[in-house]
Amino acid sequence: MIFASDLDQTMIYSKRAFRLKEGTTEPSIRLIETYEGREISFMTSAAIELLKEVHEKMTFLPVTTRTIKQFQRITLFQEEIIPDMAVTSNGGNILVKGQADQDWQRLIRRKMNESSMSPEDLKMQFSELAHDNWILSERTADELFHYYIIDQAAAPLEELKDFEKAAAEAGWKMSLQGRKLYFVPMPVNKWDAVAHIKEKMGKTFVAAAGDSLLDLCMLEVADLPIAPLHGELNEAALGKTILRTENRGLLAAEDILKQVLAAYEKNKKICAS
Repeated sequence: MIFASDLDQTMIYSKRAFRLKEGTTEPSIRLIETYEGREISFMTSAAIELLKEVHEKMTFLPVTTRTIKQFQRITLFQEEIIPDMAVTSNGGNILVKGQADQDWQRLIRRKMNESSMSPEDLKMQFSELAHDNWILSERTADELFHYYIIDQAAAPLEELKDFEKAAAEAGWKMSLQGRKLYFVPMPVNKWDAVAHIKEKMGKTFVAAAGDSLLDLCMLEVADLPIAPLHGELNEAALGKTILRTENRGLLAAEDILKQVLAAYEKNKKICAS
């Protein structure tokens, strides 16, 4: 069994994303990521213990839009719960024992060249809509996809919806996640990377968790799809039954892990009967 999980706002949370109910006592938490002296990401101590159990019983596969370097900042996954494999860069990279799979990189580059408009041409088209009154900064992730930090309140949301359709016709997926506006080539997706690992490992059952539209391709085909009660998928995930958590924010990670462990025990009984 594989547990393929998105990280940010699914397993790990910044303090502003805790979303604890008013009057709730903050649970025991652990800092699992710092950057330039700043505290970035946390998990509850209970979620970490549950994740350790998951890691012991099945294949825990982190699946993140983070770049390789951003993933490596999470000390929990470098020092304590160390997965054999991880998917980074939204599926554009597969790490095996911490090293990028070169064969997978070559395959992704070839697919991008065959099916997606060049990044330069896409950015040129987007420049007609982009304006510095709402675009705050621009970044390229591992030379695979682009994202913009935006002022969402000032962004032309209707025009963006129209551009999303044009981007799709050009072989790119657009996803707005809070202050980040992503443009990702269609071949760079989480499920293709997970499916590759599933086949390589000879696994038959995948539980998957995620909160955003970039996770939807993974949840749509997983045997056990789970989404936090918060996130884009509350309204967007139509056409497939996706399990929800009881809690929003930080505590949703515990809900997800409990559901995954319950599925593992159920499958174990079925296989033993």
